[in-house]
Amino acid sequence: MRDQINALKQKRAGLLQEMRDLTLKAESEDRDLTAEEAQEFDRKEQEADQLEKRAARLEAMAGIEPDDKLKRQIVNAGPADGDDGDEKRGVQSWAEYAQLRDERSMPQNDPEYREKLYRWLQYGTEFEPGTELRALSKATAAAGANLVPTDFEARMIERIVDFGVMRQLATIIRTDSGAGMTIPTETSHGVAAWTAENVAFNESDDAFGQTTLAAHKATRLVRVSEELLTDAAFDVEDYLNRSFARSFGILENTAYVVGDGTSKPRGITLDATAGKTGATGQTTSVTADDLVDLFHSVLPAFRRNGAWLMNDLAIRNIRKLRTGVSGDQTYLWQPGLQAGQPDTLLGRPVYADPDMPVMAANAKSILFGDFSAYWIREVRGVAFQRLNELYSANGQIGFRGFIRRDGRLIDTNAVKAYVNSAT
Repeated sequence: MRDQINALKQKRAGLLQEMRDLTLKAESEDRDLTAEEAQEFDRKEQEADQLEKRAARLEAMAGIEPDDKLKRQIVNAGPADGDDGDEKRGVQSWAEYAQLRDERSMPQNDPEYREKLYRWLQYGTEFEPGTELRALSKATAAAGANLVPTDFEARMIERIVDFGVMRQLATIIRTDSGAGMTIPTETSHGVAAWTAENVAFNESDDAFGQTTLAAHKATRLVRVSEELLTDAAFDVEDYLNRSFARSFGILENTAYVVGDGTSKPRGITLDATAGKTGATGQTTSVTADDLVDLFHSVLPAFRRNGAWLMNDLAIRNIRKLRTGVSGDQTYLWQPGLQAGQPDTLLGRPVYADPDMPVMAANAKSILFGDFSAYWIREVRGVAFQRLNELYSANGQIGFRGFIRRDGRLIDTNAVKAYVNSAT
């Protein structure tokens, strides 16, 4: 499959080069693209985008992660070196180890619980009366809802990632409870000084602040007909997983990017400070020099793990930018050619996110930096409640589901923004 992915990426790179050749030819003749050339350019761009999506789907199926991906999951600590060797053997990552440990220890992963949960979702308490309620009491959440097994939650999270990239780039902290989580932050650093012999030491302390990650609740309710639920061929587990993953994924990612922090996560664009502001007239544009300035507005320590984040329209504009050096026709944006390799800009990976602001007056339309400084806090467990009576007059069963999340940029030095001009 890797060869197939590489072939798709190579074909896409060829199309992109043909698009660039069309543009260069028109510029060398000091003219715009002809109608035929513009049509050909659009066709090649559409085909290149389709190839990119195909390659991304195959990468996901093959479990291939981008080399420069900034995904950092914080999981419960695995065994110490030399401990639990038999348990850890054959596990590829600490995240996998933690998941295996959860499979053994969490009540919602008990085989009896799993079986009764899925029967309860499809049939309610009328199927084997009494047994479901007793089994489900092992992992009952608040308000009569029941926690789903971790494999159900893991599949939902995989699908949630399809609707935005913040979960791929951020640091994720998972907790068992929803109590407020206070995180210390350094607001300023102490400084050292050269000191003569027999002179008092320079006293300079770090200044500390703190921020709190809450557990905001995201909810959704869906209705399913009784006839569909009692159809033996209907996979209620997969239906709920896909349906809730889509809605939660869209809701979550929007909050992680532009959320105002009121009863929802605080978006990264709110706290990312300006690293470069466009010149007057650049309300909907950016120059190559602006991108270089934004790149260097981030400290080297964060640039090493830096990535670009913007919407697809901004990427389309930046694809056309060249270095600007006399006689140099090299484009700043370069396509990834191998499986797992993202497109790059100034040598760092580029990610498209639908929730990033479009270029407009005063918009923070481009972000660059180390996105692991954005922390996502999630409370372990997805809960469902089956509503038997509420919609019974319509011959329907309701399912109410919820998750709890929060997010915040912990270090504002790590990520900077390009801000379009006000006028």
